[in-house]
Amino acid sequence: MNWALAYREFGWDVWLVEHLDDSQMEAPEEGSARSPQEEFWHATMAEFGFADRQCLIVNGSSPDLDDFRSFSREADLFINFSGQFKRLDLISKRTLKCYLDVDPAFTQLWVETCGVDMGFAGHDRFLTVGTNLNGKDVLLPPSSQKWIPIVPPVVGYWRDRIGQKTEELPWSTVSHWYGYNDLVWEGSTYGGKRNSLLELRELPKLLGAPIAIATDLERSWGDYDEFEAAGWKILSASEICGDVDTYLRFLAGSRGELGVAKQGYIVSRGGWISDRSVTYLGFGRPVLLQDTGWTATLPAQPGLLPFRNTEEAVAGIQSIEADYAAHSKGALMLAETVFSPEGILAPLLKQL
Repeated sequence: MNWALAYREFGWDVWLVEHLDDSQMEAPEEGSARSPQEEFWHATMAEFGFADRQCLIVNGSSPDLDDFRSFSREADLFINFSGQFKRLDLISKRTLKCYLDVDPAFTQLWVETCGVDMGFAGHDRFLTVGTNLNGKDVLLPPSSQKWIPIVPPVVGYWRDRIGQKTEELPWSTVSHWYGYNDLVWEGSTYGGKRNSLLELRELPKLLGAPIAIATDLERSWGDYDEFEAAGWKILSASEICGDVDTYLRFLAGSRGELGVAKQGYIVSRGGWISDRSVTYLGFGRPVLLQDTGWTATLPAQPGLLPFRNTEEAVAGIQSIEADYAAHSKGALMLAETVFSPEGILAPLLKQL
């Protein structure tokens, strides 16, 4: 939704399109003709003002399909998130079709070393939130695609929606505990968030302050007790991320973000930047973001600092806290310039 709202804020006419089949849907609840997934889609589209700018294709058909085809005939640009939309036959031939990679390093490794079909076929341009994916220090196999780096946008809509909250939570982050399996390439392991978090386990103890993490880590797992004992405030991701407003209040109510990256992002030096991190910035919350190579294209500055290990994380948070007002102001400035719809999309369109 960040991207859809960003393009709309930039002045574009935006449609959202998705498809489902029987294997992806539960049975309709009593009194409803739609599955819970269909109900969620339509409620979300209405909530964000896309009720007449959407098309959900279910088992190949949709009552909005003719309207979408009509719109598509005149559309200039189609963005396909991670190649998940498979019905490119529904997109006009004149429309520039862009693949958006939001999982840099893993996308390329899956294709080049595992032979996974990531849905590249049929696209004209390839965008990535790996800001350093073309860098000389990137540690990934050569890609068959020419990747155009782009940072995630943040929109003022979120701040307008819930207001500028005062701090109620400590430094925080959101994370899966386990994701997909580790990948190994040329002797290096490209793992997930748990691998990175294990290296930072003692951080709250060293800071002398808790860090809140909304995650799917279960109490029965061995890591739970160890992280809780080290000072992590473990919250339920399903509760925090279960609806938009609760999620936004969590970000806006935090002191700032400890932006922990998947191990694969760090090892690859591909420059991944999180859309969650830029949303923290939009609330004036400073971000201490693990260095994935993003510093090669975006210098550290007030509101956004890098860290590479536990010691640098301690120093980074202490540095921000020493002049929190300046870093909060810097976070907002970054959100309104570097990560704003105009700051991102105007230069991108020139590259396309």
